[in-house]
Amino acid sequence: MDWSDVARSLTGLANLATASPDGEPHVSVVLPYVEDHTVWIFTRASSGKAKRVAANGKVALMWRPGAEAYLWGTAEVVDSPTERARLWAKPDLPFDPAGFFGTYDHPDHVLLRITPTRATVMVDGDGGIRRLTWRG
Repeated sequence: MDWSDVARSLTGLANLATASPDGEPHVSVVLPYVEDHTVWIFTRASSGKAKRVAANGKVALMWRPGAEAYLWGTAEVVDSPTERARLWAKPDLPFDPAGFFGTYDHPDHVLLRITPTRATVMVDGDGGIRRLTWRG
């Protein structure tokens, strides 16, 4: 299985699991954007998501409501107006970020960049439903 097989399954809302520095888990609903081998999440610097990722970059995502799609990876907070402007201009974003953040250069707007390390997706093929695993 290659990354393109995984990326096709990563659409719509997802649950993002993060953990505090002491390991306390937390789950948030997010609308990720998949670009090449990177998963992006728009958020606020003041959000719990950004604070937990800054302290502990290990994350997991589960997409819903379609077939099972899970992803594990390492996340980092990206506070770059240039990167935000670049992503903001993408015509295929799953939502209009202006409704949440106003402008790309809003001082509380940051990105979470997730580098996937592995993923598991359920696919329906000739042999029926199969669980496939990708490792980066």
